Amino acid sequence: MATFGIEAIRHFSHARSAGYGANDLTYTFNRSNGLRRKLREANHTQRFYWTETNCFETDFRDTSQGGHDNQWTDNVDLIWFETHGNNTANGPYMVFDTAQTNWVTQGSNWRYGNIQLEWFMAFSCKTVNKSNVGALWNIFQGLHIYCGAYGNMYDGWTTEECGEDVGDNLTDGDPVSEAWHDGVSDWWVDNHPITVCPANAYVYNNGNIRWSQSFLNRDHYWGHGTTLSDVSHAQMVRLLFRWSEG
Repeated sequence: MATFGIEAIRHFSHARSAGYGANDLTYTFNRSNGLRRKLREANHTQRFYWTETNCFETDFRDTSQGGHDNQWTDNVDLIWFETHGNNTANGPYMVFDTAQTNWVTQGSNWRYGNIQLEWFMAFSCKTVNKSNVGALWNIFQGLHIYCGAYGNMYDGWTTEECGEDVGDNLTDGDPVSEAWHDGVSDWWVDNHPITVCPANAYVYNNGNIRWSQSFLNRDHYWGHGTTLSDVSHAQMVRLLFRWSEG
């Protein structure tokens, strides 16, 4: 079966003291615990669950950039990360409540899949710029799908079940991309999920994209349907993405 890890932050008093305008969240652990419960019920293995000031920026930074992702985020099949996020021209960044060693993780320092990670799920605001998806190019080193948001992702009582819903979808046999889009949708607020994946020359097909053969359409969590082979960074010719609102 598959392995997963969770890092989740609800309180940001230390980040605020350091000058980062990060309000406390409310339902972080409802969502994270819901995903955890559903994956464990399906006999998947939890490798780690770090919270609050035990979440470190170096857990996400590639070893080539001075981090320790080989021990944490790139050492599982799926990572769920919940915090505040945004993006710049250089890609996404997300906030921590302790500086180990920085207060934010920068997408420019990520390289995922060269060890294990297939699916990165970030329940955070604005972690993808639809007008600059190419800023994510270097993070795909075997990573199958990056699941993020092109706008706001709301923290409220109506979204507290999003993690559980994503876990249900993954273990019911939905493709990972669909599991994310459907699972984080809400009847009250408009979340803004987006999924991004690499395409090799066969899938890109000179611009006549074979969507039915892409990670976005065919890739499933281990043990719950077809899981495609990695696309190495050298094989990538384009990034594909799907976005929705709901």
